[in-house]
Amino acid sequence: MAVVHDLGQRLRQVVGGMVANPTQTWPSAPAQVPFAQTAPQRAQVIAVAAQKGGVGKTTTAVHLAAGLALNHGLSVLLVDLDAQGHVASSLRAHVRATAEQSLTQSLLGLDPDILPATLPTTIAGLHVTGADKQLASAEAQLASRMGREMILARALRSARGGYDVIVLDCPPNLGLLTLNALYAADHLLVPCDLSVLALEGVDDVMRTLQNLQLMFGRAPALLGLLHTRVDRRNPKQNAAIRRALQQSYQGLSLQTEIATNTALPGAQLAGQTVFASSPESTGARDYSALASEVFDRVLKVR
Repeated sequence: MAVVHDLGQRLRQVVGGMVANPTQTWPSAPAQVPFAQTAPQRAQVIAVAAQKGGVGKTTTAVHLAAGLALNHGLSVLLVDLDAQGHVASSLRAHVRATAEQSLTQSLLGLDPDILPATLPTTIAGLHVTGADKQLASAEAQLASRMGREMILARALRSARGGYDVIVLDCPPNLGLLTLNALYAADHLLVPCDLSVLALEGVDDVMRTLQNLQLMFGRAPALLGLLHTRVDRRNPKQNAAIRRALQQSYQGLSLQTEIATNTALPGAQLAGQTVFASSPESTGARDYSALASEVFDRVLKVR
């Protein structure tokens, strides 16, 4: 627990006291940025990022997007920025079309626009971008572009006017595509399990937010840490870690937690959301609760 406390001390120095309670978050984007002065700003953009693998990042992005569409009647776009294409795999039973172009083509175009890379799903209100194995090489090509950290934000201009929410599933690293996602996002959700190793990844994300703020004068508002893969058979151990987290990461954790549940990997194998494959499961209830909490925090008062 001493290690967790030390990490928390460093994180508080990075955040600078801006998240002392759940209502305090990172500053939102400035009112004006060069490419967006005439852009419609209807959609709220939520990045889902984690630097430690195995914490359910893509599962969270998929079910947050689907939950907001299904349970709250929102128009949602889910963007898969990970070259592994796990979003498409998780939703393959819900996608029955081919996009006009790949996400790579959309980002590398002279006038970046993500809309030609989007697909409808059988889930009412939910659109996604298709799997794109070329994203790894696209990152290298984007590195030579002027304003390379802002390209995704430019590509989202049209989509912001057509959706209520855009969810970005970030790659599991702090590379250029993740920086693009964080620059473009209004809010950041960080899944992490109840372990010290996951918290080290949180520390890295927070330092990246600080660097964005220093370099560009903006960073996404911190929506919170989402505890995932919580084994509820170990209440004493979980309670001890939660107490340490509360002492070190004040106000960062969401109320919702995602329990370990066999229905979630089962849904992935079937290429469906857990809402479709096991609607009465703990996984479905937990992710419905997450969608409701995010809706209340981000969208209800709009």
